[in-house]
Amino acid sequence: MKIALTGGIACGKSEASKIMRDLGVKIISLDTIAKDVVEPNTPGLKQLADTFGKQILDGENLNRNKLRELLLTNKENQTTIENILHPKILEKMQMELKQAKNPLKVVEVPLLAEKNLGYLFDRAIVVSCDEEKQLKRLKNRPNINEKQAKQLINAQFSHNERLKALESMPVDIIENNSEIIEMKQKVKDLYQKLINL
Repeated sequence: MKIALTGGIACGKSEASKIMRDLGVKIISLDTIAKDVVEPNTPGLKQLADTFGKQILDGENLNRNKLRELLLTNKENQTTIENILHPKILEKMQMELKQAKNPLKVVEVPLLAEKNLGYLFDRAIVVSCDEEKQLKRLKNRPNINEKQAKQLINAQFSHNERLKALESMPVDIIENNSEIIEMKQKVKDLYQKLINL
């Protein structure tokens, strides 16, 4: 079974996938794949540098802060970056899914609803938390100020928009507003449900 794990930025997707990995679920992270496709000497990084110039490079590496700035500056940049990277990311994801032998395969897909990627999966898990907590968690990350945090949140669907976009598939929701111990229990319960489907 191919399951997409999604939710707003800083809602707890990574924590949920870590708990699932400990339970023996195959986890594929699109964020990790996104980093892989812009490693030094990759076609992805070359294409970005050809498009935006050497300003996005830090030696041989991608300067992520520069790329984030470009991404948040205007919609056109965002579309260009996505058109370069998304096909490469999805191709690598499909390869990893084919190679995985686990009965449950979970793919962390931050922009599942926004990019209409639901058709690639059998069902979805949405990790959610209230906006105040989301903003606080995001501001605690390195190199993100309040303005950027709000821009990053607003660049994604709200919880309700996300659910509406995913209404054509089975969806499980994990609310992550409390202690980590409660999150662990919710993920374990969901795992039991999914493994028995």
